[in-house]
Amino acid sequence: MTDKESALMAERVRMGAYAWKSRIQVGCVIQTEYGTMVSGFNIEGLWMTSLHAEVVAVTRLVEVAHRGKKIFIDSKCEHFTPCGSCLDWLNQFCLPNAKVIVSRNGKIIKRYVLGKLYKHYPKK
Repeated sequence: MTDKESALMAERVRMGAYAWKSRIQVGCVIQTEYGTMVSGFNIEGLWMTSLHAEVVAVTRLVEVAHRGKKIFIDSKCEHFTPCGSCLDWLNQFCLPNAKVIVSRNGKIIKRYVLGKLYKHYPKK
């Protein structure tokens, strides 16, 4: 699957997000080191107990017992990167050199290397 196709998949996943309060829907697709694709979208709870799309996708990554190689995140936001908490999860379960590809409405707008997004993350 190409990066463009994966970004479009993240956009489709985003459409399922339950963002009743913020109205900011986010979709995340993680490609594993073996090519398996797992996905997740944000789910907003009633009392600040929301789940971010990246964390939902990571739970599925753990389920298949693979490490993430490419992370595709789609949002309607102009500027978007994973928050510190999401970076913690991604750093724990993805390869340090994993690519983070951010798209807006399915169009790739920025590429990062996971290890460089969180410079001061404790090394294993």
